[in-house]
Order: sequence, then C-alpha cells, then structure tokens
Amino acid sequence: MKKNVILVVFILISAAVFGQALNGVLFINSTGYDIKELYVSPTSHDDWYDDLLNGQTVSDGESVTITIPGYEDSELLFDAMAVDVDGDEYSQFEIDLSNSNNRSIELTFDDYDDEYADDEYYEGDYDLGYTDGYRDAFRDAYSEAFKEGYQAGFEAAQEMNQ
Repeated sequence: MKKNVILVVFILISAAVFGQALNGVLFINSTGYDIKELYVSPTSHDDWYDDLLNGQTVSDGESVTITIPGYEDSELLFDAMAVDVDGDEYSQFEIDLSNSNNRSIELTFDDYDDEYADDEYYEGDYDLGYTDGYRDAFRDAYSEAFKEGYQAGFEAAQEMNQ
C-alpha cells in the first residue's frame, strides 16, 4: 500500500514538473519527400523537443499519429519542423492545436526552408515552378536527343541498304 501511494505521488509530481502530453496529433507528410525526423514544441519555447518519430520514416503522402510531450494547458500554439531523408528542413510556426476534434500538422513543399532566404538576391518563396521547369526541360531534351538518335540510325540504315 505504501509503495502504491509513493508511486501515485511520483506520477503526480512528474506530471506537474514535465507538463502534459498532447495525444492524438495527426502528422501528414505532403512534402514530396520521405520525412525521417519531426520536432514539435510550443511556440513560446526557444528549443525543439526531441524527435517525435524515433527513427520511424513517414513516406510522402502518409500520416502518423504523434504525441507531443511536455506542454502546458495554456499553450495552444505550436511550431513544427521536419527533416527529410536528404536533410532538407520544412517548418511551420504558430500551429493552433487547441481544437481537440481536429489536431493535425500537415507539412507541404511550400514549408521548405530555403537556406538562402536571408540572401540579398533571394526574391521570395522557393519557386515551385523550378521543379516543374526542370522536369519539362529534361523531358524536352530527352525527346530531342531520342529524335536525333532515331534520325541518325535511320539514315545509317538507309546508307547500308544502298
């Protein structure tokens, strides 16, 4: 009986000292890349909490339910930062998780942290058209090279037949 009382007191003290855990927060990965680390902490804190994925990888388009430890009831706004398998970071700030019916954090490619954002030549958010433009240019170059190769092969075959 005495051990049970000590255990209950320890649990109550731990909850008071370390804060509560925010359970059932849905993390949605819409970045286009697999996420290997996820950090969430109250906006009022200067430091990130520990990695909430604990070695788990969340593939693009997938979601996972997480628990955010050590927050106070008065803390309603949270910051989130994810790191993909290439080491790129995605972050959002002041995410409102006060609605217990809709607690989710979705990170997209728009949340990509561009390392050159403070550069004087930086002209705005990461250009999403860059990826599409690169892909289109590659497709066009490949198509053109294929046509040239086909034409050269066709001409070589005609010369052999003469």
